[in-house]
Amino acid sequence: MTKDIEKSFRSQSRLTLVAVGGSLLFALIIGLYSLSFAEKQRQKIYVLDQGKSLLLALQTDAILSKDVEIRDHVTRFHELMFTLSPQKQTIQENLDRAFNLADRSAWEYSQDLAEKGYYARLVSANISQQMIVDSVKFVAAGYPYQVKTYARQYVVRESTVSQYSFVSTCQLIDAGRSDVNPHGLIIEKFKVVENNLVETRKR
Repeated sequence: MTKDIEKSFRSQSRLTLVAVGGSLLFALIIGLYSLSFAEKQRQKIYVLDQGKSLLLALQTDAILSKDVEIRDHVTRFHELMFTLSPQKQTIQENLDRAFNLADRSAWEYSQDLAEKGYYARLVSANISQQMIVDSVKFVAAGYPYQVKTYARQYVVRESTVSQYSFVSTCQLIDAGRSDVNPHGLIIEKFKVVENNLVETRKR
């Protein structure tokens, strides 16, 4: 009788140890999965789709994520600043959106153009302007991020289209993310270093 009790006790002890061990193993697996999931969520970034909607972009490498955001931020800024239609209100709306991505240097550049009558000529002569960014060069390891942008600018008149080679420089600093600045970056010391006529062709 005593042997049966001891045998039953040992059997229950083993069963208890197996149950406890299984529970600990399950808890460990759940914990590791939770940590992995949290890390993946932390690495999520958002990229503007032509400024219309936010697209989720997953990157496993933080530097690569920053590269994507810097390129998208700088590209979007140039599109807003230099892709213009011959409508005063639309021009101002684009400029205002660009100013949310930069410091006073962008505003001062636009003010200089305005004082020279640049925007007024676009409206009065019914001229459209399009900016196509070819490349954004920078080193993400440095801070502030030093950026050089290469682009093509097209000026479309009633009878001709003129192409210009465009190069600008600036530096980027980190800032708080917001609805108007989803990447949380600010362009500083914006400067156009080249804007040369390449060709003019008839439409």
